[in-house]
Amino acid sequence: MIITILSEPRSGSTNLTNWFYFNDEFTVMFLPSNPKSKWFNEEKNLEKYKYKTEHLLVKEDYYHYKDYSEFLNTSDKKIYLYRENEKEQIESWVNAVMTGNFDNPWIKKIEKNEEQELFFKQLKLSFKEKYLNNDDNFIISYEDLYYGNGINRIIDYLGIENLKNKKFPYGSRYRIIKNNSKNLI
Repeated sequence: MIITILSEPRSGSTNLTNWFYFNDEFTVMFLPSNPKSKWFNEEKNLEKYKYKTEHLLVKEDYYHYKDYSEFLNTSDKKIYLYRENEKEQIESWVNAVMTGNFDNPWIKKIEKNEEQELFFKQLKLSFKEKYLNNDDNFIISYEDLYYGNGINRIIDYLGIENLKNKKFPYGSRYRIIKNNSKNLI
């Protein structure tokens, strides 16, 4: 089976993809449409990709100026991941863009960046219009995935029973909440 995760950036998609990556049944490719990715491949037809496992999983971050139709058209299953908490998502985005730290823990230090915030709000609006308003799409939020029991919804959607006993999530949250309290408990 070929599976594509198309997600808003900063929505927990890397952690979700890592969960599949460490499962022997999956070949995983991170951002194959990005020339900077080690999985970059100009071929967008996933049926032509070579993999030796039972399933191929592709993770793509959505950007409103890119076309994902070939990936999506050649996927058996598609997961659309977004984040409800726009404020934290934008803070994470601005931090990642301004520091270059997209996948390591961080403590909020970066001030607001209106240009990046506007870009990201446009990205979210475009993602919503293209994918989240379609009742036929399998849509899941960061909040449902990490604070609800969304992983079981994904497993049921994919129909892969042996994933049910795999611990999720694989990693931890990137943003570190610093407690400045000096009170003793």
